[in-house]
Amino acid sequence: MNQIQFYYNEFIREVTFGRELVIFGEQFWRPYCHVEDLALSCIKVLESPPEKVVRNVFNVGDTKENYQKKMIADEILKIVPDAKIKYVQKQEDPRDYRVDFTKITNELDFKITKTVPQGLREIYEILRYGILTDPFSDKYKNV
Repeated sequence: MNQIQFYYNEFIREVTFGRELVIFGEQFWRPYCHVEDLALSCIKVLESPPEKVVRNVFNVGDTKENYQKKMIADEILKIVPDAKIKYVQKQEDPRDYRVDFTKITNELDFKITKTVPQGLREIYEILRYGILTDPFSDKYKNV
């Protein structure tokens, strides 16, 4: 499975609580996948015939779920229209990449169930209704 960068949970958290969101290098790409889909992919692999998965590597996600940081900000503005977002120019980022996920779709018939906009809305609702008592706790930070 590929390494997944989780930024959008912190992005939506910041604007939900009225903080200014600072985005470094809005043009850089990242692949995203909802944690529930990552779990479903593990189940899919475990339930697949061994000849399809043994010694095989799969990127988990959907090719349409590659986003530039600016695209994530645009989705956030659909949820929190008055969000304060500041862009800081950055010319290099070694994590700037897009991922092709057709292999897992073609070989295991795996399809995601949630998109980035759905995940953003889900986190926003969790935060807005106070389901997390301390959303700024270190246990929720991306390290």
